[in-house]
Amino acid sequence: MTAVCGGDLFVQALKREGVQHIFTLCGGHLNPIYNACLNEGIEIIDVRHEQVAAHAAAGWARATGRPGVSVVTAGPGVTDSVSGLAEAFTAGCPMVQFGGRAPLSDMDRGALQDMDQVRLLEPITKWARTIYDAARIPEYVRSAFRIAQSATPGPVYIECPIDVLLADVAPGQAEFHAVSQSVPDQGGHPSLIREAVDLLMSSERPMIVAGSGLFWAKGDQELKLFVELTGIPVQTADFARGAFPEDHPMAAPMGATAMADVLLILGVKLDFLQGYGRPPLFADEAKLVQVNADPTLIGYNRGADIGITGSPRTVLQQMIEVIKKRKRVDRTDWMAQLSSLATMMEEASKEAYWSQTQPVHPARLAREVAEFLDRDAIVAIDGGDGSGGWFAPFFKARYMGQVLGTGPLGCLGSGTGFAMAAKLAHPDKQVLAYLGDGTFGLNGMEFDTYVRHNLPIVGLISNDGQWGMVRHWQKMDYGEDRCKGMVLRPRQRYDKMVEALGGYGEYVDSAEGIKPALARAFASGHPACINVEVDPQPISMVTMYLHESMSRRGS
Repeated sequence: MTAVCGGDLFVQALKREGVQHIFTLCGGHLNPIYNACLNEGIEIIDVRHEQVAAHAAAGWARATGRPGVSVVTAGPGVTDSVSGLAEAFTAGCPMVQFGGRAPLSDMDRGALQDMDQVRLLEPITKWARTIYDAARIPEYVRSAFRIAQSATPGPVYIECPIDVLLADVAPGQAEFHAVSQSVPDQGGHPSLIREAVDLLMSSERPMIVAGSGLFWAKGDQELKLFVELTGIPVQTADFARGAFPEDHPMAAPMGATAMADVLLILGVKLDFLQGYGRPPLFADEAKLVQVNADPTLIGYNRGADIGITGSPRTVLQQMIEVIKKRKRVDRTDWMAQLSSLATMMEEASKEAYWSQTQPVHPARLAREVAEFLDRDAIVAIDGGDGSGGWFAPFFKARYMGQVLGTGPLGCLGSGTGFAMAAKLAHPDKQVLAYLGDGTFGLNGMEFDTYVRHNLPIVGLISNDGQWGMVRHWQKMDYGEDRCKGMVLRPRQRYDKMVEALGGYGEYVDSAEGIKPALARAFASGHPACINVEVDPQPISMVTMYLHESMSRRGS
């Protein structure tokens, strides 16, 4: 056997973890890794900006449940990736990033792209380390994947100076640690399980809210069985959207949490996306049963009446065994209340979603897209009022990993990376990136990446010629004449840009033209951009809620 270099060991360790792709942008500090990827059969997906490399790694985790890997060069390569790492950190999304680094032999000499990268990234990663011994690279890779997936998942960062990466390691000197394919499922204390079941089954208006913790625990089947046995309605959120089909009669409508008297909170962090667990989204008098693998998230922002530390999947299994011995509770009245709420909300939004106005109402665009897509299509949502305000609430997710959106960081520009990862993970499914014209401008050059790697992703732009959500807030607070720095060029032809990059493009200015354009885009077999002119005036309820929430806390 011959000696191998540190770069070979790094890629061999990735392969043992089941890594199929790295998301990267080239740099001299990465050359040994690229060479090893070619030898080991790991695909190099080279993007146009390091932020997207990080977003794609996080998108891979969202689409598959397994950490993605980004590889970026030293200095500006690392700093360009900061937004992607921060998004993954605040969203609790596991990923592993490798950063290049200037030679160890030139430390503190002012070498090319030399900086203290670990100290920069420590606040936005779970773990950040420099590897100084090439023989220990496999050890650090194993630790990185383990830490990224433990407790509340998140990004980790490891780096290696180029001279260490190039160093030869003698046969047998490096040790590859065993890869554990599963995370231990901790259950809750039996007395707490019985207490929680008693509370839920005796309540008049119980409800379940299931979030990202359920996604990482792969507990969707247990959730479906639990709902079937108890007749308790459910709302899914964050990465767990679709864990219970959102078009099912037992799926609770938006706003239902405010009506519940007992809530089972499964793997949910009660941050601003959940109104901090407080009014108006949650009633003051409601009792909360919180279940989370991370004990620090129980009682976060709102105290738990019953707190159970454990895997949401395992806790559900425990509850199911207890409930099987109980008599089913009649919840006809409660479900009738929720049905009335759903009907009322549908009627209130009907005018917008069935609008005949010109330019196209952004809600009408959302409806046309949702009606067109296959039932198993994957959608990456990237934007404010158009995608997050009008489309996200209307679209009905049917399985986990169908809707890929940013977490509480609200990071625009993530959609092209998320869509890229989704198409690589699920090449046979429709993948749509639902974008605003503002977000397209952040990472729209990734359509070049799609073309080069033959990824027929369709980008749908809700083009209102502005940074819609922020402009609406500014108008409400200060008036139209104070909306500076928020207006983009109207009717800009982003579709022509995608055509110039080698993709397919269409500009649409009527509601009737949306579905035919989408059909042609998907049928083209190329990356595509459907650029739809929409009315800039309508304001979604999501935008209104966020504005009121911030105004209330700022007063």
